[in-house]
Amino acid sequence: MRADIKECVKQRTNDIYSRAQSNSEQIAANARDFIDQFVKSKLVDTAGLCFAATGSVGRREALEASDLDLVPIARDDKCLAEWAPHDAELRQKLKEHLKIKVSRGEDLTKACSLTSLTRAEKIGGNEDNSAELTKRVLLLTETISAGGGMPIEDVRAGLLEAYGSEHRTSGRHVLSLCNDVARYYKTLCIEYIPRAIDPEKDWCTRNIKLRHSRKFWYFSNMMAVATLADRHPHGDQAFKDALLAAFSKSPIERLADAVLESQPLGLGRLLETYGNFLDFMSRSENRNALADVAHERRYEMELNNPFPTMKFNSDLLHSEIMAILEEAGVSVRSRVIGWFML
Repeated sequence: MRADIKECVKQRTNDIYSRAQSNSEQIAANARDFIDQFVKSKLVDTAGLCFAATGSVGRREALEASDLDLVPIARDDKCLAEWAPHDAELRQKLKEHLKIKVSRGEDLTKACSLTSLTRAEKIGGNEDNSAELTKRVLLLTETISAGGGMPIEDVRAGLLEAYGSEHRTSGRHVLSLCNDVARYYKTLCIEYIPRAIDPEKDWCTRNIKLRHSRKFWYFSNMMAVATLADRHPHGDQAFKDALLAAFSKSPIERLADAVLESQPLGLGRLLETYGNFLDFMSRSENRNALADVAHERRYEMELNNPFPTMKFNSDLLHSEIMAILEEAGVSVRSRVIGWFML
């Protein structure tokens, strides 16, 4: 944890964040070593592949009960075809090596090519779909390298450039990017509803994550983009470089860069509340208790029902977010509202 952020929070909260960052980086490092050896044993050239860790590891928020969401990205379709036959074997062996759950390569973690993700017609066009929109957003905003010869920085730069080349924004590439970030977040909120009425779905864990990690991630993106746009009003290359630098960091550091100087107390209060969530989710018994909560009994004040407590914590988090937004400058606040909330 950075020294300037440490000064904003209590020691207990600093320990939670430091533990999460260290654990995430260790998972990524262990995965990187194993993946690089595995890929070299299967392919002659690894320069066309990048393995990205998304989810809690990508956000540097993974604690003891976290798993690994792995997304292989090939530079082009030819590299993707060469890798595809080995993907399932890697995931199984990596799971055994790390002794944690590794994504199976379905849906959002399925191997993909950067060429496909960055085609201009895919961004907001008739060929675009929810899965590819989600991959673009997550790969750009919550990744850490987990192996491969292609740097994760090349993936982020390629994705941002695709938004920058979007002709419908007349050079205002940030508007197209903000639209996708907002669409993804709103889709998560809408897709939660069917889970709440399906007794076979773990609605409660999804609800608590939406109220905490996804809301915090969304707010950090909003404030980072709006603040950097305020500092780079011409939308030039310096602005693109600043965006890439922000997206390479964790949401916590990204938000700190945007508001720490002007609102250190507000940031501290928000981080204290978010730290409670990370600490709660680090314990497998707490996750199991969430999964057992029946939707119709969610507000019952029972000893084995953690929903009311975590709902209250999420309300505090929301209040701190709104307080920071209200205290932001007029230009930043108007960009947040206009680009992400309307």
